[in-house]
Amino acid sequence: MQDGLIQFFGSLAAIVALVLIARWLRLGGTARIADEAEARELADSAVCGFAPSRIDLDSGGEGALLHDEEGRIMLLAPHGMHFSARLLTGTASADMEGEILVVRSGERWMPPARLRLGEDAGYWSKAIAALD
Repeated sequence: MQDGLIQFFGSLAAIVALVLIARWLRLGGTARIADEAEARELADSAVCGFAPSRIDLDSGGEGALLHDEEGRIMLLAPHGMHFSARLLTGTASADMEGEILVVRSGERWMPPARLRLGEDAGYWSKAIAALD
């Protein structure tokens, strides 16, 4: 019985230690876009020279939509602890679900992005629908 308790508490201590190490290394969690400057940087990293003229961030920083002067629309969506960037095409769609804009890139393997954009959701819904 005593050996079983020692093993149990030893295992519990090891699990707690692993959780603390993971937090210290900042593993896990969700990615966030802090501001428009970070969104611009992410967009330029994905497509060199993409210069957005309009940027709207999800209210929690969990994604963004960017529009440039050439009429291109880029979706920044969380992918683990990073963001994936997609230039949307005519196969993309956007629908409102309550106060959330659900953006589908048109790629079957890519899950839809769910963005809380407030009043700006209507603009993006129309802009995505107008893509060729």
